[in-house]
Formats: sequence, structure tokens, C-alpha cells
Amino acid sequence: MQATTRRATIRPSHGRSPDRTDQSHPTPRHYVVFRATTRADGSTASYYEVPSLTGALDEPGFDAWLQEHIPSGQEIDLVSVLVIEEELDRHASIQACCLERRRGSATGPLRGAPARVSFTGAVDRVRLYRAEPHGALREMAPKLDRPPPRLDHLAGEQQAVRRAFGPAAHILDVRAPTVLEDIVGLTSVVHLRAQDGSAINCGIGWHGTAPFVLRANFPRFGTPPDLSAAAAAAVALAAIAAGLTTYETRLDLNGPAVMARSRRDGTLHLIRPGAQHVEAYAPGVPTGLLSADQALWARYAQAHENLTLIDAHRDGRSDDVFVFAGAPDGRVTRHLIDADGTEIWRAVADDTAAAAHHRARAAGPAPN
Repeated sequence: MQATTRRATIRPSHGRSPDRTDQSHPTPRHYVVFRATTRADGSTASYYEVPSLTGALDEPGFDAWLQEHIPSGQEIDLVSVLVIEEELDRHASIQACCLERRRGSATGPLRGAPARVSFTGAVDRVRLYRAEPHGALREMAPKLDRPPPRLDHLAGEQQAVRRAFGPAAHILDVRAPTVLEDIVGLTSVVHLRAQDGSAINCGIGWHGTAPFVLRANFPRFGTPPDLSAAAAAAVALAAIAAGLTTYETRLDLNGPAVMARSRRDGTLHLIRPGAQHVEAYAPGVPTGLLSADQALWARYAQAHENLTLIDAHRDGRSDDVFVFAGAPDGRVTRHLIDADGTEIWRAVADDTAAAAHHRARAAGPAPN
């Protein structure tokens, strides 16, 4: 992939137009989401969501909104509706889901290719359908021979998550969708912790200017390796002997290692399971570590996200690189950048050794 053709990591956009493949009909002016939910206990709920409104609308409320905003008889031309029909399990995660793109209302004519997408669980057994003339649907094969999508941070996604799960929800990490998740229409997958401490996994997609959230058991990527009980015990003893506080485990070119920080002077160290010594470690981005495309991502992150690069290492399995970066608000994040300079995953990393080192340097020397 050439650097001159890559999309920006952060895109000040409202997302994708779901009617982009349907050139025979006018481009809609309004994008609306209709959600019909069946819960595990058999109860149901349905409502419309209009981006310009803070509350949901029932059928009469949506009809009143149409009369106020859409000239009579032009609903099908001007209003695009994403219909989400979801069946949830007892944990409020999707068991089965169907997405339809319609015009005018939740029962209006189907449009686009795909006009209907159905799947189970966390985007399994995906089936796609295109709208044929006279309202017929024809199943279409998903195109899997394409590169996986990259991580794009679209304006409004964080607000959509907070609206769905409350302002106290804490985002843990964000990753790019897989190819199948992208086919369904998701632009990112978010893992977060709710106010009660429970974990929530969700996918975010866009219907024109309207974001939507699907809660399902989406897998997490980029998680650190686990150590055996014996290896963890040996690392703990080595840390005690050297006066170190242990932090995260990581996998680099030399295998798994536990990051640690000196309780005396704050310097960083690596403790490798099975090793007889503790290695001093100087955080930073070593010369030659980043490929030209990864360096382009780094320059973009520094110039446009105002991130300070703290540390970087290869992931030990490929040419991908983990980069630790500090934000202006003091938050530290960990980014996984592939060999083409594509950011495919990022997570909050405030509890890492690199973050502790960064905070200590930012605070300056302690007063005498």
C-alpha cells in the first residue's frame, strides 16, 4: 500500500452512505434508525431514532415528524430508514439480527445492495440480499477477497456508545472490524466496562448520518499473553529481589516479558520468565523499528491527534508494531499498527509501565 493512497486514521465524517450502491434513486436527505428488539423474556420494544432528536419516537411520533419535515408524497425519496430487528439473550447480547435498508418508513420499499443483512451472534452465518425491481430480494454472496478494513475514528461514535450504555461507561479498547463485520456495516468494535463493572462488547455502524450500536459477543484482539502459574511466581520473586513493581506482560521479538518499574528511582526493566537476570529497559521508539508506512502513521498521530510517542516494540509474531502514546489530557493509549501503517486496534493503557514512566516524567523531579 502506498502512503499517498492511504486514508487518514481519523476521518471527520458521519460514516458511510448505505444507499451508495443504489444510483437509480435520489440521495436521501434524512437518515433514520428503527429498532425492534425481542428480549430473552419475550418482551418487545420498537421505536424510531432521528439524529436531530434526543428522544425516541413511536409510530405516531414518527408520522408527525414526517409531516413536519418532509413534503407530502416525498417520504420515499428523502428518508432512508435502517431497520434493526434483534433477538437478545439473557445478557442483552444479540442471538439473531436482521438489518434492512428501506425508504420512507420501517415498512417502506427495500433499497440497495445489500438491502438486507442477517446474521447470528457476533456476526456469524452472514447472509446478504440485494433489492431487485418490484421489491423482490435476491441473495448475494459476500465478497471476502478484499483487504480487512482499517480502524477509522468517526465523529459521533463515542457519543453513540455513551447514549446506548450511559455516560459512566468506560471504553477499554477499540479495534477495526473484521471483513465480515465490515460487510454487515460496522466501522469499529468497542469493548467497555459499564458502571456496575460488567463488560460490554458492541459494534458501531453508520446509516448515513445516523450511528447505530449492536451489542454482541465480539472478540477482543491485541490482548497480552498469559503466563503460567509457575512463570508468574518466578517473575514475582525476581521483582521482589530487585525492588521492582510489576506491570503488564508483553510479547516482543525475544518472547514474553513482564514490564517492571523500580520503586527507588522509577527506571523501567524487563523480567523474562525463566531468565536469571532483570534487564534494564529504556522506553522510546528505536531508530529503524518503524517501516516507512508505520512512520507515516506516527507523524499523522503526532500532528493531528497531538499524541506524544512514549514507547514502541514489535509484537513478536509479525511486522506489526505496538506503540504507546500520551494524549494531551494525560491519558495513555496502546496502538497496534500493521506493516502497511494501518492502525487496527487501540486501547487505554493507563495502567502500564510506560504510562507510569510518562506520568512521572511529566510531573518532573520531586521537590527537596
